[in-house]
Amino acid sequence: MVDEKELYRNLNEGILAERLGAFERNLTKNLALIARFGGLAPVVPEFSGKIALVIGAGPSLEGCFDVLKRYQHRRELAYVAADMALRPLLLRGIRPAYVISCETSPVDFFGGLDTKGMRLLAFSCMSHVNLRRWRGPVSFFNWMMRRPEYDALWERAGRDLGFVATGGLVTTQAVSFALGCPIGGLVMAGNDLGFRGRFYARGTAAHLRPSARPRRLSPGETLDMNLSRGAMEYRIERGGRLYYTTRQFLAAKMWLEGLFQGREGVYDCSEPGCSEKYVAKIDLERFLGSIAGGRRKRKGNS
Repeated sequence: MVDEKELYRNLNEGILAERLGAFERNLTKNLALIARFGGLAPVVPEFSGKIALVIGAGPSLEGCFDVLKRYQHRRELAYVAADMALRPLLLRGIRPAYVISCETSPVDFFGGLDTKGMRLLAFSCMSHVNLRRWRGPVSFFNWMMRRPEYDALWERAGRDLGFVATGGLVTTQAVSFALGCPIGGLVMAGNDLGFRGRFYARGTAAHLRPSARPRRLSPGETLDMNLSRGAMEYRIERGGRLYYTTRQFLAAKMWLEGLFQGREGVYDCSEPGCSEKYVAKIDLERFLGSIAGGRRKRKGNS
């Protein structure tokens, strides 16, 4: 059995110990942009009545590209992509209206990408280097974490930006934000929270690092497998299949499932993703097709 409280406590303490200095440096550099763009309040009404579709960068995302591209312009849907998922989405002609990032290290998610016309939902202490590469509008937020070190950051950033619960991952923050809006439902895609052979979908920023570039003696498949093997900290059994996960992914999974318990209108097509005890597992193409078909039918009968 996993001690959930101890798992969260160790992760939170680790974040502070490793990243507090980066938070403070990034925030100092971000203050001018925060003053220019402001917080989440103007964005919340844009989600009214819509199905929020949170898109992560897990390998199962690859099976969703075609359907995501087909339905991306439906007014009843609002795509919110994790920073890591943006590059492979754009490569397939999918332009989410919203992208969310909380990365405090200079991981190059946005370099060379056309981000105009998309809105970045940005953690107030995210990497300033990443932020400078963004070419669309930005809405900032703070984390819903209370202790003196964080309170000092939020005072500087501005408490009026809005607060988002973290859950440990960028996708959990996207879910937290979406559930704070007047949405009509929530769908998760590519939010795998576990893995078998590969950690991320192909084409993400993780594959652009010099250490991750394929070589003659280390093809891409070998590099992916080595990355996965190093992250095999826990096991998940789902439908007779065995998956592996990390402490951070496991904590996020437990956090999400606790958040979803007893809540209706939450759907997941990720693999393995959240347990069917807490969400409705769906086929994304069938689900989005039923929404679009139903809306067209009602419009025609009115």
